[in-house]
Amino acid sequence: MRNRVITIIFCVILAAGIISSIAVPDKHYSENEKRTLKQFPEITAEKVFAGKIPDEVEDYLTDQFPARDAWVTVKTLSELASGKKESAGVYFADDGYLIDSFKQVNEKLVNMNLEAIKRFADSVQNDSSVKTYVMLVPTAAQILTDKMPAFAPGVDQNGIIELAEKIGLDTVDITEAFTKHKDEYIYYRTDHHWTSLGAYYAYAQWKQIKGETPEPINSFKTETLCDDFLGTTYAKVNYPFAKPDTITAYYNTEKHDVSYNDGKQTADSIYERKFLKGKDQYAVFLNSNQATTVVKGDGKGKLLILKDSYANTFAQFVIDEYEETHLIDLRFFKSSVSDYIKENGITEVLLLYNIPNFSSDVRVRTLS
Repeated sequence: MRNRVITIIFCVILAAGIISSIAVPDKHYSENEKRTLKQFPEITAEKVFAGKIPDEVEDYLTDQFPARDAWVTVKTLSELASGKKESAGVYFADDGYLIDSFKQVNEKLVNMNLEAIKRFADSVQNDSSVKTYVMLVPTAAQILTDKMPAFAPGVDQNGIIELAEKIGLDTVDITEAFTKHKDEYIYYRTDHHWTSLGAYYAYAQWKQIKGETPEPINSFKTETLCDDFLGTTYAKVNYPFAKPDTITAYYNTEKHDVSYNDGKQTADSIYERKFLKGKDQYAVFLNSNQATTVVKGDGKGKLLILKDSYANTFAQFVIDEYEETHLIDLRFFKSSVSDYIKENGITEVLLLYNIPNFSSDVRVRTLS
């Protein structure tokens, strides 16, 4: 009887949601989740015969359900009340950390990506005498294991770094450095990114691997950009008791000439402060993700960073050490990176990705 009542209530709520969704215009983008929402699927004969329509309609209704954020909160709280430590792929860890799970890896894609990078690194070394370093960054699920729920499953991210080393890539393994500093604020509590402090420790390890001395952290000026940051991990669960994060900038010189996408947009700082007033506050670093970015500095040489969004925070520590720092996001860049290196006089390359992103980015294997 109890199960029947619960089923009836659920059906009533679902029906009300569907009816309401007819009257309420669809949303195209979720500011809270920082992603594009599913739209009503195009009905084609091919999709019908392939059986895709029911799944696409279900995804559409899930994304467009009225008051969706509130329902996500209810779902999260109910799961926590039942004793679960995970909801929507997010672990509720100690000290207020919300940590994205990483349970499966496409080993074939990982190997294809690593082999593509090796071919690329050998090619630019031979053709242009440019050395390529590879930094694959473990996420909080790998480093903050003492905060994770007991027996939480996850991919051994160190194994992917070991594969990169085995294939002969010049890797920058930051695992030991991060483990040493794991009790410090190196990852955000509500977001999947590392903090500026975490990015500094990665920068220091990179410099040491190259046989160079990193700038001491106390040589940088610091500025609190905001203290109310709720990131993408929070958005998955909409947990009302989450403690907001603080975003901090580190710089020697705050003003720089910055050019995005071949000069289509310019700025006088890598910090786009307009984003601090919205929900995507991490985008304050380098205007979120652009196909190409060039930052002028006062140093020597030209660094190219092939990147995901982790590099946006990392860049603040290197831009004063080079004449120019170039950043390319392979998800949006459609030209030859090798040609770009020759045309722009690049002297050094760093590929910087967090490991889950690297393991799923199909653009890396097209690197040339």
